Amino acid sequence: MKLGQEEMRSRFEGERAVRLATVDERGRAHVVPVIFVVDGDTFYSPTDKPKSGNPRPKRLRNLDRDQRVTVLADCYDEDWLKAWWVRLRGTARVIDEGPERTRALGLLDRKYESFDGPRYLQDGGPVVAIDIKDWLGWAYSERSAEAGRRRPWRDRSWLRSSRA
Repeated sequence: MKLGQEEMRSRFEGERAVRLATVDERGRAHVVPVIFVVDGDTFYSPTDKPKSGNPRPKRLRNLDRDQRVTVLADCYDEDWLKAWWVRLRGTARVIDEGPERTRALGLLDRKYESFDGPRYLQDGGPVVAIDIKDWLGWAYSERSAEAGRRRPWRDRSWLRSSRA
């Protein structure tokens, strides 16, 4: 079933990590797990500062050429009544410094206990900001699985009857 806007946002924002997809120089998807926050219609994710001798992270190099991105949050469960996914698409910007970067790092610092916003502000890399253009979400069901509910795909009786 298709999810409504509030439900998509709630599920997406409740996740701890999502997958960010950029397009590489050969037109292929480059997908990496990232931490993030969403503020209004903007998605933020920090990136590492390049180490000496290493290039900028691949996702940043990809964004130099093509700013189109897709981000996916999902939950797979053997109980399909609990399965869902939410995808957002948009245009990315790389923020090297300034008040928007400071605000994003503050939001990340509040969401993740292990994220050291003040240190990152001083020593961290750029922040990827995505101006969200559209959301799409799906869930198998609007309700959670009932405890002890029989799952029809686990019913193996059809195997016994086909062996006769």
